[in-house]
Amino acid sequence: MDDKSINKPDIREFESLFRRMQPQLFAFCRKYVDDEECARDIVQECFIGLWEHYDDSIHSYESYLFRSVHNRCLSFIRSQKVGATYYEDVVRWRIREIELHPEEPAPLADLYVKELHGMVHRIVEKLPAKCRQIFEMSRYRGMKNQEIATLLGLSVRTVEVQIYNALKIFKTAFNDYLLILLIIFFAFR
Repeated sequence: MDDKSINKPDIREFESLFRRMQPQLFAFCRKYVDDEECARDIVQECFIGLWEHYDDSIHSYESYLFRSVHNRCLSFIRSQKVGATYYEDVVRWRIREIELHPEEPAPLADLYVKELHGMVHRIVEKLPAKCRQIFEMSRYRGMKNQEIATLLGLSVRTVEVQIYNALKIFKTAFNDYLLILLIIFFAFR
């Protein structure tokens, strides 16, 4: 038996701590992080960190969690600044390239666009049948939600929910590509 498993807090106590502290920590995190989903992830990671590295020497779980959230928020802000600096550097580089060689294509951007188109196609193919049908009618054919609902005999709300679900799947899939997407759509225009 592992020594650390002996020192783990009782699961019920931990759940109680989570229910009690999560709303406060989330509100605290939102003061630093604008993105609600990122704030939830940061708080969740702090609780996971507490569970994984539980130590009897921690005097106050509350203080530990607030300090952890604060530190992770600062790390998140730093990473955002690094990403923004990188983006600005790429934009400056691309502007200089266009000024020197305006007639040349942007092969890197073309490669990224081709890869992203492939990803979009694969994601659309994996959507549930009804969701895929509604998404394609909305995004590829440019149909309004009311038109889709009437044509398929569904409520407008059902159509909206299906489109929302598809976009949520896309958001999750493209989360790692966000910086690349920003660069492509703003720097390589």
